[in-house]
Amino acid sequence: MPELVLSELTELRYDRQVRAFGPELQDRLARLTIAVVGVGGVGSLVVQGLACLGAGRLLLVDPDTVEPSNLNRLVGATPADAAHGTAKVDVAARAVAAINPATAVSPVRGSVTEAGTWSRLRAAEVIVGAVDGHPARWALNRLAVQYARCYLDIGVDLRPTDEGVGGRLEAGGHLAVLRPHGPCLLCLSGYDPGQVGVELDPALAAARRTAGYRVDDPDAATPSVVFLNQVLAGHALAELVNLLSPWRPPVAYLLVDLVGSTTSVLAAERNADCPACGPCSPRALSDAAGAPEFRAPVTALLPADAAPEA
Repeated sequence: MPELVLSELTELRYDRQVRAFGPELQDRLARLTIAVVGVGGVGSLVVQGLACLGAGRLLLVDPDTVEPSNLNRLVGATPADAAHGTAKVDVAARAVAAINPATAVSPVRGSVTEAGTWSRLRAAEVIVGAVDGHPARWALNRLAVQYARCYLDIGVDLRPTDEGVGGRLEAGGHLAVLRPHGPCLLCLSGYDPGQVGVELDPALAAARRTAGYRVDDPDAATPSVVFLNQVLAGHALAELVNLLSPWRPPVAYLLVDLVGSTTSVLAAERNADCPACGPCSPRALSDAAGAPEFRAPVTALLPADAAPEA
Protein backbone atom coordinates (compact mmCIF):
# COMPACT_ATOMS: atom_id res chain seq x y z
CA MET A 1 0.00 0.00 0.00
CA PRO A 2 1.51 3.38 -0.99
CA GLU A 3 2.24 5.87 1.78
CA LEU A 4 -0.61 8.35 2.20
CA VAL A 5 0.01 12.08 2.24
CA LEU A 6 -1.28 13.92 5.31
CA SER A 7 -4.38 15.39 3.66
CA GLU A 8 -5.46 11.98 2.37
CA LEU A 9 -4.87 10.38 5.75
CA THR A 10 -6.86 13.14 7.45
CA GLU A 11 -9.72 12.69 5.03
CA LEU A 12 -9.80 8.96 5.65
CA ARG A 13 -9.44 9.40 9.40
CA TYR A 14 -12.72 11.29 9.75
CA ASP A 15 -14.55 9.64 6.88
CA ARG A 16 -17.08 7.74 9.02
CA GLN A 17 -18.11 10.71 11.16
CA VAL A 18 -18.20 13.05 8.15
CA ARG A 19 -20.68 10.61 6.62
CA ALA A 20 -22.85 11.18 9.71
CA PHE A 21 -22.41 14.89 10.50
CA GLY A 22 -20.88 16.41 7.36
CA PRO A 23 -17.53 18.19 6.80
CA GLU A 24 -18.70 21.33 8.62
CA LEU A 25 -18.36 19.58 11.97
CA GLN A 26 -14.74 18.66 11.25
CA ASP A 27 -13.95 22.24 10.29
CA ARG A 28 -15.51 23.60 13.48
CA LEU A 29 -13.77 21.04 15.65
CA ALA A 30 -10.41 21.78 14.04
CA ARG A 31 -10.78 25.48 14.79
CA LEU A 32 -11.99 25.03 18.36
CA THR A 33 -10.15 25.31 21.66
CA ILE A 34 -11.77 23.08 24.26
CA ALA A 35 -10.80 23.08 27.92
CA VAL A 36 -11.19 19.86 29.89
CA VAL A 37 -10.96 20.65 33.58
CA GLY A 38 -10.37 17.53 35.63
CA VAL A 39 -8.67 14.79 33.61
CA GLY A 40 -9.25 11.94 36.03
CA GLY A 41 -11.66 9.08 35.43
CA VAL A 42 -14.39 10.90 33.47
CA GLY A 43 -12.20 13.68 32.14
CA SER A 44 -9.60 11.31 30.67
CA LEU A 45 -12.36 9.59 28.70
CA VAL A 46 -13.59 12.96 27.42
CA VAL A 47 -10.04 13.84 26.35
CA GLN A 48 -9.70 10.51 24.56
CA GLY A 49 -12.97 11.10 22.72
CA LEU A 50 -12.07 14.65 21.70
CA ALA A 51 -8.76 13.46 20.26
CA CYS A 52 -10.59 10.83 18.22
CA LEU A 53 -13.17 13.37 17.04
CA GLY A 54 -10.49 15.77 15.82
CA ALA A 55 -10.50 18.69 18.26
CA GLY A 56 -8.02 21.34 17.14
CA ARG A 57 -6.65 22.36 20.53
CA LEU A 58 -7.15 20.98 24.02
CA LEU A 59 -6.42 22.88 27.22
CA LEU A 60 -6.07 20.25 29.96
CA VAL A 61 -6.30 21.32 33.60
CA ASP A 62 -5.78 19.23 36.74
CA PRO A 63 -3.59 19.67 39.82
CA ASP A 64 -3.21 15.98 40.70
CA THR A 65 -0.74 13.17 40.05
CA VAL A 66 -1.42 9.51 39.27
CA GLU A 67 -1.91 7.17 42.22
CA PRO A 68 -2.33 3.37 42.17
CA SER A 69 -6.06 3.70 42.91
CA ASN A 70 -6.49 5.69 39.66
CA LEU A 71 -5.39 2.85 37.40
CA ASN A 72 -8.83 1.20 37.24
CA ARG A 73 -10.27 4.12 35.28
CA LEU A 74 -7.64 6.64 34.13
CA VAL A 75 -7.19 6.41 30.35
CA GLY A 76 -3.55 6.05 29.35
CA ALA A 77 -2.13 5.73 32.88
CA THR A 78 0.37 2.96 33.62
CA PRO A 79 1.76 1.40 36.80
CA ALA A 80 4.96 3.34 36.12
CA ASP A 81 2.96 6.61 36.20
CA ALA A 82 1.55 5.65 39.59
CA ALA A 83 5.00 4.72 40.88
CA HIS A 84 6.56 7.99 39.73
CA GLY A 85 3.63 10.30 40.47
CA THR A 86 3.19 11.49 36.89
CA ALA A 87 0.92 14.50 36.54
CA LYS A 88 -2.51 13.55 35.23
CA VAL A 89 -2.35 16.32 32.63
CA ASP A 90 0.86 14.83 31.29
CA VAL A 91 -0.76 11.40 31.00
CA ALA A 92 -3.68 12.97 29.14
CA ALA A 93 -1.37 14.91 26.83
CA ARG A 94 0.57 11.74 26.06
CA ALA A 95 -2.65 9.91 25.25
CA VAL A 96 -3.75 12.65 22.85
CA ALA A 97 -0.39 12.60 21.06
CA ALA A 98 -0.69 8.83 20.58
CA ILE A 99 -4.24 9.08 19.22
CA ASN A 100 -4.08 12.24 17.12
CA PRO A 101 -0.78 14.14 16.72
CA ALA A 102 -2.64 16.90 14.86
CA THR A 103 -4.40 17.98 18.06
CA ALA A 104 -2.49 20.71 19.90
CA VAL A 105 -2.35 20.18 23.66
CA SER A 106 -1.65 22.64 26.45
CA PRO A 107 -1.38 20.83 29.80
CA VAL A 108 -1.85 23.01 32.89
CA ARG A 109 -1.05 21.45 36.24
CA GLY A 110 -3.11 23.60 38.55
CA SER A 111 -6.53 24.10 40.10
CA VAL A 112 -9.30 26.12 38.55
CA THR A 113 -9.65 27.80 41.95
CA GLU A 114 -6.25 29.44 41.44
CA ALA A 115 -6.35 32.83 39.75
CA GLY A 116 -3.61 32.06 37.23
CA THR A 117 -5.18 28.79 36.10
CA TRP A 118 -8.67 30.31 35.98
CA SER A 119 -7.44 33.14 33.78
CA ARG A 120 -5.79 30.76 31.31
CA LEU A 121 -9.16 29.13 30.67
CA ARG A 122 -10.36 32.30 28.96
CA ALA A 123 -8.73 30.96 25.78
CA ALA A 124 -11.28 28.15 25.50
CA GLU A 125 -14.52 28.52 23.57
CA VAL A 126 -16.02 25.43 25.22
CA ILE A 127 -15.36 24.16 28.75
CA VAL A 128 -15.94 20.61 29.92
CA GLY A 129 -15.87 20.24 33.69
CA ALA A 130 -15.28 16.81 35.22
CA VAL A 131 -14.56 18.09 38.70
CA ASP A 132 -15.44 17.30 42.29
CA GLY A 133 -16.49 19.73 44.98
CA HIS A 134 -18.40 22.99 45.05
CA PRO A 135 -15.54 25.50 44.57
CA ALA A 136 -14.43 24.11 41.19
CA ARG A 137 -17.99 24.18 39.85
CA TRP A 138 -18.49 27.71 41.19
CA ALA A 139 -15.26 28.86 39.51
CA LEU A 140 -16.14 27.27 36.16
CA ASN A 141 -19.67 28.64 36.30
CA ARG A 142 -18.29 32.12 36.99
CA LEU A 143 -15.93 31.81 34.01
CA ALA A 144 -18.68 30.62 31.67
CA VAL A 145 -21.06 33.40 32.75
CA GLN A 146 -18.45 36.15 32.64
CA TYR A 147 -16.98 35.19 29.24
CA ALA A 148 -20.15 33.83 27.59
CA ARG A 149 -18.75 30.34 27.14
CA CYS A 150 -20.51 27.02 26.66
CA TYR A 151 -19.90 24.89 29.73
CA LEU A 152 -20.67 21.18 30.11
CA ASP A 153 -20.68 20.01 33.72
CA ILE A 154 -20.40 16.27 34.34
CA GLY A 155 -21.07 14.56 37.64
CA VAL A 156 -21.09 10.87 38.57
CA ASP A 157 -22.50 9.20 41.65
CA LEU A 158 -21.73 5.64 42.69
CA ARG A 159 -22.48 4.49 46.21
CA PRO A 160 -23.78 1.53 48.18
CA THR A 161 -27.23 1.96 49.70
CA ASP A 162 -27.99 1.25 53.33
CA GLU A 163 -27.72 -2.44 52.50
CA GLY A 164 -23.95 -1.94 52.51
CA VAL A 165 -21.18 -2.96 50.16
CA GLY A 166 -22.28 -5.85 47.99
CA GLY A 167 -25.92 -4.83 48.26
CA ARG A 168 -27.89 -2.63 45.90
CA LEU A 169 -25.93 0.28 44.46
CA GLU A 170 -26.95 3.74 43.43
CA ALA A 171 -25.17 4.47 40.16
CA GLY A 172 -25.77 7.40 37.88
CA GLY A 173 -24.86 10.97 37.17
CA HIS A 174 -25.78 14.18 35.43
CA LEU A 175 -24.82 16.34 32.48
CA ALA A 176 -25.63 20.04 32.61
CA VAL A 177 -25.17 21.93 29.34
CA LEU A 178 -24.90 25.67 29.90
CA ARG A 179 -25.16 28.09 27.00
CA PRO A 180 -24.29 31.82 27.09
CA HIS A 181 -27.90 33.05 27.25
CA GLY A 182 -29.35 30.17 29.24
CA PRO A 183 -29.48 29.23 32.91
CA CYS A 184 -26.21 28.93 34.77
CA LEU A 185 -25.14 26.08 37.02
CA LEU A 186 -26.41 27.84 40.14
CA CYS A 187 -29.83 28.22 38.49
CA LEU A 188 -29.79 24.43 38.19
CA SER A 189 -28.69 23.98 41.83
CA GLY A 190 -25.45 22.50 40.52
CA TYR A 191 -23.40 23.65 43.50
CA ASP A 192 -23.96 25.01 47.00
CA PRO A 193 -22.70 28.59 47.45
CA GLY A 194 -22.54 28.03 51.20
CA GLN A 195 -20.03 25.22 50.74
CA VAL A 196 -17.77 27.11 48.33
CA GLY A 197 -16.06 29.23 50.96
CA VAL A 198 -15.76 26.35 53.38
CA GLU A 199 -14.04 24.08 50.87
CA LEU A 200 -11.76 26.86 49.64
CA ASP A 201 -10.33 27.49 53.09
CA PRO A 202 -9.14 24.47 55.14
CA ALA A 203 -8.88 26.62 58.29
CA LEU A 204 -12.47 27.71 57.86
CA ALA A 205 -13.58 24.11 57.42
CA ALA A 206 -11.71 23.08 60.58
CA ALA A 207 -13.30 25.92 62.54
CA ARG A 208 -16.76 24.90 61.43
CA ARG A 209 -16.14 21.28 62.39
CA THR A 210 -15.02 22.47 65.83
CA ALA A 211 -18.22 24.51 66.11
CA GLY A 212 -20.27 21.39 65.44
CA TYR A 213 -21.17 21.96 61.80
CA ARG A 214 -21.09 19.19 59.26
CA VAL A 215 -18.40 19.76 56.65
CA ASP A 216 -17.93 17.26 53.83
CA ASP A 217 -14.38 16.37 52.86
CA PRO A 218 -14.00 16.95 49.08
CA ASP A 219 -10.80 14.87 49.06
CA ALA A 220 -12.36 11.78 50.64
CA ALA A 221 -12.09 8.64 48.49
CA THR A 222 -15.36 7.64 46.83
CA PRO A 223 -16.34 4.61 44.74
CA SER A 224 -15.56 4.90 41.04
CA VAL A 225 -15.74 2.52 38.09
CA VAL A 226 -14.84 2.96 34.45
CA PHE A 227 -18.12 1.88 32.87
CA LEU A 228 -20.18 4.51 34.73
CA ASN A 229 -17.64 7.15 33.72
CA GLN A 230 -17.89 5.99 30.10
CA VAL A 231 -21.66 6.50 30.08
CA LEU A 232 -21.44 10.10 31.29
CA ALA A 233 -18.42 10.93 29.12
CA GLY A 234 -20.30 9.59 26.09
CA HIS A 235 -23.30 11.82 26.80
CA ALA A 236 -21.01 14.84 27.18
CA LEU A 237 -19.25 14.18 23.87
CA ALA A 238 -22.58 13.67 22.11
CA GLU A 239 -23.91 16.98 23.36
CA LEU A 240 -20.67 18.79 22.53
CA VAL A 241 -21.03 17.60 18.94
CA ASN A 242 -24.67 18.69 19.11
CA LEU A 243 -23.54 22.21 20.05
CA LEU A 244 -21.39 22.41 16.91
CA SER A 245 -23.55 20.47 14.47
CA PRO A 246 -27.13 20.07 15.78
CA TRP A 247 -28.42 16.55 15.21
CA ARG A 248 -31.05 16.29 17.95
CA PRO A 249 -32.98 18.63 20.26
CA PRO A 250 -30.58 20.38 22.66
CA VAL A 251 -30.19 19.10 26.20
CA ALA A 252 -30.06 21.42 29.20
CA TYR A 253 -29.97 18.91 32.04
CA LEU A 254 -29.70 15.15 31.71
CA LEU A 255 -29.97 12.61 34.53
CA VAL A 256 -28.68 9.04 34.16
CA ASP A 257 -29.80 6.18 36.39
CA LEU A 258 -27.66 3.18 35.55
CA VAL A 259 -29.46 0.91 38.00
CA GLY A 260 -32.86 1.62 36.49
CA SER A 261 -31.42 1.88 32.97
CA THR A 262 -33.11 5.25 32.45
CA THR A 263 -32.04 8.58 31.03
CA SER A 264 -34.17 11.64 31.77
CA VAL A 265 -33.96 15.04 30.12
CA LEU A 266 -35.14 17.83 32.41
CA ALA A 267 -36.22 21.34 31.50
CA ALA A 268 -34.11 24.18 32.84
CA GLU A 269 -34.94 27.86 33.26
CA ARG A 270 -32.96 30.91 34.28
CA ASN A 271 -33.56 32.39 37.69
CA ALA A 272 -34.10 36.09 36.99
CA ASP A 273 -32.60 36.99 40.38
CA CYS A 274 -29.73 34.50 40.29
CA PRO A 275 -26.69 36.02 42.04
CA ALA A 276 -24.36 34.14 39.68
CA CYS A 277 -25.91 35.15 36.33
CA GLY A 278 -28.61 37.74 37.11
CA PRO A 279 -28.66 41.54 36.88
CA CYS A 280 -25.88 42.11 39.45
CA SER A 281 -23.62 39.35 38.14
CA PRO A 282 -20.55 39.58 35.86
CA ARG A 283 -22.54 38.08 32.95
CA ALA A 284 -20.77 38.84 29.64
CA LEU A 285 -18.54 41.50 31.24
CA SER A 286 -15.42 39.64 30.11
CA ASP A 287 -12.13 41.09 31.41
CA ALA A 288 -13.92 44.17 32.76
CA ALA A 289 -15.20 42.12 35.71
CA GLY A 290 -11.76 40.84 36.70
CA ALA A 291 -11.01 37.50 38.33
CA PRO A 292 -13.09 36.28 41.28
CA GLU A 293 -11.82 36.16 44.85
CA PHE A 294 -10.62 32.67 45.64
CA ARG A 295 -10.48 33.04 49.41
CA ALA A 296 -13.41 32.51 51.74
CA PRO A 297 -14.67 35.54 53.70
CA VAL A 298 -14.64 35.20 57.49
CA THR A 299 -18.38 35.88 57.52
CA ALA A 300 -18.88 32.46 55.90
CA LEU A 301 -17.80 30.77 59.14
CA LEU A 302 -21.27 30.37 60.63
CA PRO A 303 -24.00 31.22 58.11
CA ALA A 304 -27.24 32.40 59.66
CA ASP A 305 -29.34 29.75 57.92
CA ALA A 306 -27.18 26.86 59.10
CA ALA A 307 -27.22 24.97 62.36
CA PRO A 308 -24.75 22.67 64.10
CA GLU A 309 -25.40 18.96 63.95
CA ALA A 310 -27.31 17.52 66.89
